[in-house]
Amino acid sequence: MILNLVDGMHPLIETKLDEFDFESNKVTYFDDEKILHTLNAQDLEEILIENMTQHQGLGLASNQIGINCRSFAVLHEGEPLVMINPKVIEATDEKTLMKEGCLTWFGLFPKVARPSGVSINWQDKDGEKFNGNFIGLSARIILHEYDHLNGYTFFDRTSQIHMQQARKKMKTLLRKTKNDKI
Repeated sequence: MILNLVDGMHPLIETKLDEFDFESNKVTYFDDEKILHTLNAQDLEEILIENMTQHQGLGLASNQIGINCRSFAVLHEGEPLVMINPKVIEATDEKTLMKEGCLTWFGLFPKVARPSGVSINWQDKDGEKFNGNFIGLSARIILHEYDHLNGYTFFDRTSQIHMQQARKKMKTLLRKTKNDKI
């Protein structure tokens, strides 16, 4: 099931999300028509992967598609990985500054400094617990999506000058795209 991406003004974008309750094995959400839906962990995993793929993201947090649940999908070494109820255990002191995008703000790529590595615990769709260590791009994607679960965005992680540069480049790109269509 493909869901629409919420815009950056949606209240869930700046909300610390609720944990998935494996005891009840369900999470509820309202679609665009205000119809209430219930998902189990298996459905949640499928929807996150399907929507990450459809929207061509390297990651997708559940709140980006309107679901209040501490879960996200990421591409790790070319394969989708869903983390439910993740918790960052440790991040490296070493940080890397690089451009970062977000499906919520399409076309905006500010430079963001993030730890080069992260250790994280999570659960899969069956409630099984995992711990993993990730470096490089995988660590960046995980930390970006983890921020979403806590109500943070790259606006909270970048400098004003990097955001201004990114906005300028986005306007130029949009102008060029518009002119190419004429």
